Amino acid sequence: MPFEPTPTHVKSFSDISKVEVFSTVLKFKRWQECIFSTLDNMPDQKTKVGAKILPQWTYANKVCRRTILSTLSNELFDVYCNIVAKKIWGSMIAKYTTEDSVKQSFVIGNYYKWEMKDDRDITTQIHEYLTLLEHLKGVQIDLPESFIIGILIEKLAESWRDYGKDLKHNVGSMSFNNVITNIIIDTIQIGRPGECQESTKQVYFKCQFGGDKE
Repeated sequence: MPFEPTPTHVKSFSDISKVEVFSTVLKFKRWQECIFSTLDNMPDQKTKVGAKILPQWTYANKVCRRTILSTLSNELFDVYCNIVAKKIWGSMIAKYTTEDSVKQSFVIGNYYKWEMKDDRDITTQIHEYLTLLEHLKGVQIDLPESFIIGILIEKLAESWRDYGKDLKHNVGSMSFNNVITNIIIDTIQIGRPGECQESTKQVYFKCQFGGDKE
């Protein structure tokens, strides 16, 4: 967020009460947008043409610097407290957008490489898939339901291939939860290699009724 001297400056400090304190746990992009919104909503005060620009820049730097520092965790405040607003902003963009990008690539890679196996409990593998989807959402990747259904069917283990082909014919009328429920029901009724029947039943009842089977 570069600060170029302009013939205007804000007349009061911004209201940061609704801005969440930024730490390494919070997503940088979300915090960044909150700061943009806060500064954009501040009133402008027009100045006369030809007025000196330096006092305006000094005041603008003070406002932006205070806004940024007031929304940082104590740990990050200690890092940036002696730096002007422009350098704080540039440093944070360079550091945290790179970190977000690396994390996003890592999560995408895990999702892409994941696959189901015949010798593992189907319940455990479904939980793994749901966890991968939550990790994707955590890095601002929200995939269409039809896509995550299609990937799950494609990732079914070898012994499920015929079942997966049949499932594809009905997938247009099914939700993601319906697909998972159908897989679990099939596991309970028919049984598959490496399945833990009791844990599979528990997952089924949680999907259907939101609680454990008595």
